[in-house]
Amino acid sequence: MMRMDRSADDACRHCGGHVTERFRAVSGDVDDVAHRCLGCDCFRRVSRGSAAGNETGLPDSDDHPNRNRGQRVGAIVRTDGDEFSGD
Repeated sequence: MMRMDRSADDACRHCGGHVTERFRAVSGDVDDVAHRCLGCDCFRRVSRGSAAGNETGLPDSDDHPNRNRGQRVGAIVRTDGDEFSGD
């Protein structure tokens, strides 16, 4: 659910996650719209243009969810309550 004080331009078009103005300007399309973000796609695909809506030639993280793992996605909480750092 999108917060009321955010515009649609502040959100990733794929997952709805917040993206900064800088991310949209650097990685987004010519209108500074982010079609994918690091929360819903892997760094390799984003750096090759998926955030701009371009086809990258790499497997999509939607089809291969294990491709989008890492520290930037968020911490994984273990069953004993401690955070797992991913290292």
